[in-house]
Amino acid sequence: MAKFTYLAKTKDGVTKQGVVTASSEDYALSALQGKDLIVISLQDINKKSSFGKDLEIFNRVSFRELVVFTRILSVFLEVQIPLIDAVVVLRDQNKRNKYFAATLDQLVLDLQDGGLLSDAMEKHPKVFDKLFVSIIRSGEASGGLQEALLYMADYLEEQYDLNSKIKGALSYPTFVLFIFVVLGLGIAYFVLPQLVSVLDDIGSDSKLPFTTQIIISFSNILQEYIIFVLLGLIGSVGGIIYFIKTETGTKFVDKWKLKIPIFGQLFTKLYIARFATNLRNLLRGGVPLISSLEISSKVVGNDIFETIIKEAVINVKAGGQLSDTFMKYKEIPYIASQIISVGEKTGKTILVLETLTRFYKQEVDTLVDNLTVLIEPVMMVVLGLGVAVFVVSILLPIYNVANSI
Repeated sequence: MAKFTYLAKTKDGVTKQGVVTASSEDYALSALQGKDLIVISLQDINKKSSFGKDLEIFNRVSFRELVVFTRILSVFLEVQIPLIDAVVVLRDQNKRNKYFAATLDQLVLDLQDGGLLSDAMEKHPKVFDKLFVSIIRSGEASGGLQEALLYMADYLEEQYDLNSKIKGALSYPTFVLFIFVVLGLGIAYFVLPQLVSVLDDIGSDSKLPFTTQIIISFSNILQEYIIFVLLGLIGSVGGIIYFIKTETGTKFVDKWKLKIPIFGQLFTKLYIARFATNLRNLLRGGVPLISSLEISSKVVGNDIFETIIKEAVINVKAGGQLSDTFMKYKEIPYIASQIISVGEKTGKTILVLETLTRFYKQEVDTLVDNLTVLIEPVMMVVLGLGVAVFVVSILLPIYNVANSI
């Protein structure tokens, strides 16, 4: 016999939940229907998911899924569909993502127990971060939950579009570099050995150009130790990924993100825009300044900026100004600190944060567009130089000997 958790409604519209024991799902469904219950959901408690589904790496909700969930939930509430029924529908539509469906199932159970949506979401920080929960909680407190969801959906879509643009700008050079390395290894392993024999007939290594000697040595190493080279590459990539995920690695990467030429400016402007947007949204939702800053520091996405904002929190608690802390750090653009300072002095912090958000979002968009245009010719030049080095190092000696005959 198996046990099933169920969520159902009576003919009077009263929602019930509990556990039923039956030999199969069909028998459990029949037993509940025999009690004049309209079954909304039925799940085997002991049923295990397929291989790999329970691994932590698979337990995630994509940004796009969260955007769609928030947008549709706000629409459901706008047409006055009960909150529990709306979440049930969205849960059933997200069954492909078992983790997300299970999360929404827990939301339904918590709501059925009389809890608030924000409290239910707060139990799942991997899906709903502190910013999300705070905006929803402020909407519940003011009686504008639907407006809060709509506002959050707009914000998530803006962030999704912005992140997609940046990933698109970075993905092209990454892909080209990967192909270049793969082709280079393939040529060195399969093609160069044939040319090396020709170069050996030309004369001793001392008569060959230095770059030619390096390429020949690299080819010989690949021929002798190809397995170790591949294992070394895989191990290096795996080690880098592991290091990046550690606390020390995260701090290291976040630090150097801001120092990379051109891309450092992009990331700096992105973090300023994200901070200004989050702080504006929280303050507009009625969240106190200290709490808004603490939440913004967690969701800004960079350890350096998080540290600066946390120091600003301490300063504000002591009676200081947010801009006073920002002006001490070169990572914060001077214009951003000045704009925030004006808002604090005039009591129009939310207004200047809106201005700051628009300004830096436009700056990020412009920089991303320029990078997209410039990356292609830059990569063409890099590839051209690589081909030129290969031609000069390998083919030119052969060509010179052929001309001398």
